[in-house]
Amino acid sequence: MDLIVIAILFFLLFLGLADNQMIAALLPALVKSLHIDVSTAGLLVVAYSVAAAVASFFSGTLSDHFGRRRFLLAGTAVFAGASWAAAESSTWNQLLLARALTGLAAGTLSTCSVTYAADWFAYNVRGRAIGLISTAYFAAPILGVPIAAQIADRFGWQRAFLFFGGLAAVCTLASLRLPPERLNPQPSSDKLRTAGRAFRSFLSRRDIVAALVISFLVSGGLVGFLTYIGEWLNTKYGLPTRTIGWVFMLGGCVAVATAPLGGILSDRFGKRAISIVSNVLLAVAVAFVPFFPWGIALLSVFGLASLGAAFRQGPLTALMTEMVPAAQRGSFIALRNIASQMGIGATAYVGGVLFQKSGYGAVTTLCAVMTAVVVLLLATHIVEPRGDENGAA
Repeated sequence: MDLIVIAILFFLLFLGLADNQMIAALLPALVKSLHIDVSTAGLLVVAYSVAAAVASFFSGTLSDHFGRRRFLLAGTAVFAGASWAAAESSTWNQLLLARALTGLAAGTLSTCSVTYAADWFAYNVRGRAIGLISTAYFAAPILGVPIAAQIADRFGWQRAFLFFGGLAAVCTLASLRLPPERLNPQPSSDKLRTAGRAFRSFLSRRDIVAALVISFLVSGGLVGFLTYIGEWLNTKYGLPTRTIGWVFMLGGCVAVATAPLGGILSDRFGKRAISIVSNVLLAVAVAFVPFFPWGIALLSVFGLASLGAAFRQGPLTALMTEMVPAAQRGSFIALRNIASQMGIGATAYVGGVLFQKSGYGAVTTLCAVMTAVVVLLLATHIVEPRGDENGAA
């Protein structure tokens, strides 16, 4: 049963991640088909992210009182319908609305997948479980995005959305196999009224505030580093898009292969310890990337950065899910996801300004410093929870 839970949650997370990331590949076709400029097309990503953040807030909070499983089922069903609507869109406004609706579903899936996994697996094995589930973060760009690009190239961008709609429908049926939740939440108006007090209590704890800052820095630092590396490789070394794609494929393969190992080691040596080591490795690798010429050395450093990012994903997520009581876990993960989205947006913007004025080295310096601050906060503000021994092994 544990393997079934891991497989289903992996595909639910993969669904939203790949669907969002494929927009970069579809952008040229969308611009041409809908007669819009690139900046306007970029609003698809903004609408998706804002909707996902809103959905994370509400689904995380409400799932503490009504259960995660029903939100996962509803999220995949809405995702399927919204993707079908996107495939049927013939105007910019129709597509924008459909993508916002898809973002609502994706935010729900992201938040409730993690909280369901945390509820189901005991802390002493949670690193391994979430490490396997979180390979979806790295499988999406090396599997989902190329598939969507090929479909769009051969059959049109509408068919790419239809493909993900069909995948969502399959995931909806698969989600029916998720076992009943162990928390057995009991909804009540009194519990709902306590949600606001729960959020205030989070912000009164130094470790929780530090965890939210860590989420901001972790997501922002990694996305900022990756967002502009392609443009740097093109402008400095003249690499074509196809070659840059292979560079990302290399990093994705390294990440997919090593993410489960990071979770396994964290269950043995501690989530906090592995998270610290992984972030140290990532910070050093990111800082040195701009100083290497194109070739094996640069690819090796980029591979080390991918290794650090993958190794920390499972341990860090497992660590944070144990920082609050299980009954408040959804609300906390919602806040964490919102902090992550804010970090991505802020760093992408600041990184663009730095890249334009000072080059890619300024961007990697910012991202390396952000990752180093994560190490400092983990070492000074986060304590390894003891966890309970209940749950699946």
